[in-house]
This record gives sequence, C-alpha cells and structure tokens, in this order.
Amino acid sequence: MTTKTVASSGGSGPKQPTTTAGPAKPGIVATVREFYSDIVSEMKKVSWPTYDELKSLTQLVLWSLLVSGIVLGLYDLVFRNLIALILYFG
Repeated sequence: MTTKTVASSGGSGPKQPTTTAGPAKPGIVATVREFYSDIVSEMKKVSWPTYDELKSLTQLVLWSLLVSGIVLGLYDLVFRNLIALILYFG
C-alpha cells in the first residue's frame, strides 16, 4: 500500500495522506514457494563437515560430557558429605 501526500482544500492547513492502490499482495502459495526456494539457496551455501571432522567433533563432545559428568559427580559427593558432617556436628 502506497501513501501519497496531497494538499488539503483548506488552503495552508496540514497535508493529509491518501492511499493509492499498490501492487497486489502475493498469495500464500507464492509466499511458501519463495520461502522454500530461499531455504534451498541458503542450504547450498552451507559448508558441511567431512566424515572425519564429524567423527572427531562427536568424540570431542562425548568426552567432554563424560568428563563434566565425572566432575559434577565428584562435587556432589564432596558437598553431600560436607553437609552431612555439618548437620551431624552442628
């Protein structure tokens, strides 16, 4: 929708915008087609990892999860025993 400013007939008063018919809004089917066309275009630009990169990065994530799980488990064990000692002697 395009707006066009025209002078009012009252002389030097404020200008009032009027609307003119613009190009028709595209339909839902055209919008969906354009959306998926854009997706395909962007997916072609993606730099996909090789199998070896994928394998090594997956191993890195799994080892990181294992190590962080062990560390959190040890923290839990230490603080559980610490709180038990405080409650026992406190």
